[in-house]
Amino acid sequence: MMHCNNYAPLYLANRLCSPLQAFKSAATFMEINYKIIGGDGREYGPVTLDELKGWVRDGRVGRQTQILRSDMGSWLPAAQFAELQTEIAVLQPALTGVEGDFEPVGFWPRLGATVVDRILLYLVFFAIARMMGWPMNLRSEQTANVHRFEDLIPLLAVLAKQAGVSLTIHMIYEVLMTGKFGATLGKMIIGARIVRLDNSKLGYKYAFYRFLGKILSDLIFYIGYIFIAFREDKRALHDLLAKTRVIYKR
Repeated sequence: MMHCNNYAPLYLANRLCSPLQAFKSAATFMEINYKIIGGDGREYGPVTLDELKGWVRDGRVGRQTQILRSDMGSWLPAAQFAELQTEIAVLQPALTGVEGDFEPVGFWPRLGATVVDRILLYLVFFAIARMMGWPMNLRSEQTANVHRFEDLIPLLAVLAKQAGVSLTIHMIYEVLMTGKFGATLGKMIIGARIVRLDNSKLGYKYAFYRFLGKILSDLIFYIGYIFIAFREDKRALHDLLAKTRVIYKR
């Protein structure tokens, strides 16, 4: 078998080695394909580079759309791929879902926004509890006559109603505000917005997914929120589950 090396005659190298190397390079290039995370949070592909460029021109892929190339081990924004620069350069800002530059919101600003939202939700719940005549805490006179499990049932029933109403208020507030405006009042105050991974609007469907993720973070002793402090992209557990992120709009 003829091997391509420095000892091959020049005419054989020109006739055999160069075409072979060109064929290998072309084969390697043809094997590369791409996958994307669409605006609906689903994975699409694999597709060829030409097909991917067509998606960019059609507006299906924006600057921040997450892309996985078959020869790479991690998802990256489309803007970081050199082979897409020509197509991305002509994109309008509106195609990315958010106009202008952006940066992820860190732990402390998000904590402040959450405190504002929780205070607001508590005030709404307090007003409803007053109208319903519910006790806001278990006073000693309410528990003095509790000697058996059966005596706890009325108190547990009240607590269950309170928890149900509180959860419902929280869900309506989170889903309506983030689904419609992309932010709760707390996040509006700090100038933040919740978007999907391609920077498109959240919508009610993903707002609900994100709310469920927040409930999970609450149930595991708020550990899900700690992710924000240690992740470079500042995404909490509920952001990871719902494929969203919180950014500043500049």
